Amino acid sequence: MAYKQPTYMDHTHPDAFVDWVHKEPAYGCTVECPRCKGFGGWNLLLNSYPMHGKEDTPENRHLFSHFRAMCSHCNGWGYVSPDETCPGHEWVWEANTGRCLNLYRCTVCGKKSEVDSGD
Repeated sequence: MAYKQPTYMDHTHPDAFVDWVHKEPAYGCTVECPRCKGFGGWNLLLNSYPMHGKEDTPENRHLFSHFRAMCSHCNGWGYVSPDETCPGHEWVWEANTGRCLNLYRCTVCGKKSEVDSGD
């Protein structure tokens, strides 16, 4: 039997936010993220994992059953800073600036971000 790669949902799919709950704004990030709509992420696949005896509730399905992704635009917060104007960052690697330090650039707005991946 051959392995068949599943088709994952993205943030535009109608079921992307099933069983998710809106997050509250925090730390100066008060504008709803344009990509995840204030949820902090979305479902990639619904009911991917068994519930293992847990009660079938929206919260339990969200925590234990659905295969999920975190939003890379707001880093899972659900909200962005009021000065953020990019509709959704698309990061590409630009340069290595240290041992585990890498520079990324957004192809949409040009913003740069330096990320330390750790040793």
